[in-house]
Amino acid sequence: MIHIRSTLTALLVIGGATVAAAQQPAQQPAAKRHARVAGQHAGRAGEHGPGKRVAAGLFRGITLSDAEKASIKNVHAKYEGQFKALREQYKPQHQAIREARQRGDTAAVKALLQKASDERSQTKHVFDAERADLRAALTPANQAAFDANAAKMQAKMQKRVAKNGAKAPKAGRRPGFRAPGA
Repeated sequence: MIHIRSTLTALLVIGGATVAAAQQPAQQPAAKRHARVAGQHAGRAGEHGPGKRVAAGLFRGITLSDAEKASIKNVHAKYEGQFKALREQYKPQHQAIREARQRGDTAAVKALLQKASDERSQTKHVFDAERADLRAALTPANQAAFDANAAKMQAKMQKRVAKNGAKAPKAGRRPGFRAPGA
């Protein structure tokens, strides 16, 4: 009888511990969590930055040959230095915009964004040149799929611009941006 009671007690303790462990939220290791977040905000230099997402969208549904993969890698390497130079050149402007957002100074943010139009046009020029070289690195069949993906992305961007218009960003849309008086 004592043996049965001790066995039942042990099973209840083990079962309770299992239930308690199952109810704990899964924790990501801090290093993985920080790497994931850093990748989201790393820009073109990051493994998962915006530039990589654009390229992934352009090549969606396309199976690349090894030669095409090598050519695309060379194109990315060719333009990586130009994008890095643009980022470094406009780093002070980006910092000023970030500080104005943190202060909640929407008028200054708007003025600084107007000044940044030169940066946007330079970046767009380099991006368009890179996209043309990426397209040239593909076979004619893959070029057709690439063009279709580019058209879809362009339509999605136009839809987003039409939806948002030329409005100032809303409070909370970007990290560190607060509405005046908030």
